[in-house]
Amino acid sequence: MGFPSLASEFPNDNAEISGGGIWVCAELTGPATLQQGPYQPVVTQPFVLLFEDDEGYVDGPVTIEIAEGAPSVAVHALETEPESASETEPAAPAFLHFESALMAALMAQGASRSAALLPHLLRLESLPADGLSKEVLLTLQSRGYLDGNARYSHKFRALCSAWSAVLHGSSQDFAACGTTTLDRFGADLLAALLALPTTRADQLRRDLRKAGIAAFGVLQAA
Repeated sequence: MGFPSLASEFPNDNAEISGGGIWVCAELTGPATLQQGPYQPVVTQPFVLLFEDDEGYVDGPVTIEIAEGAPSVAVHALETEPESASETEPAAPAFLHFESALMAALMAQGASRSAALLPHLLRLESLPADGLSKEVLLTLQSRGYLDGNARYSHKFRALCSAWSAVLHGSSQDFAACGTTTLDRFGADLLAALLALPTTRADQLRRDLRKAGIAAFGVLQAA
């Protein structure tokens, strides 16, 4: 009968997880001594995550984070951006008019970088790694458009998807848009992309209304 080691931990309180021999001492015969066997390197084994029976498996890829100060491991599925309406069908004229009005407002302020980023935001597409300046990134995060990992927040994703569906004509459920009208939604987004105080959003809202962006749709959609 062989064991991988001469003896298990002492005292041994769980023989099921021990691969060594069990300490047995009917009576004391002298001081304990240590006898070491030859060094045997541990064979590298692949790391396997096991889930409880009632937990679903997460399709990869995943990231593993080790918390500082404690040997805990957290597994998070990488968020994938949902397929936007623009990827399955051409954008509706109303949507394009809304997008163009916002881009024109950004260009009028000299914010060409934010103007180039706007279509990604409205379509909930992945943001370019260098598409955001630090000031605009922090503003979008502080106002709830992006989370700490520069991914779209649940609130912005839901509101943007709701108004996109309305502008594309695939939904007339204005309740999904909450209390935020289309011109307010656009003005607040412009203020964040320009890194302007929220108090400036009212002026941006008036400018959008002049461009045909109303509370519940656009007025100049061909």
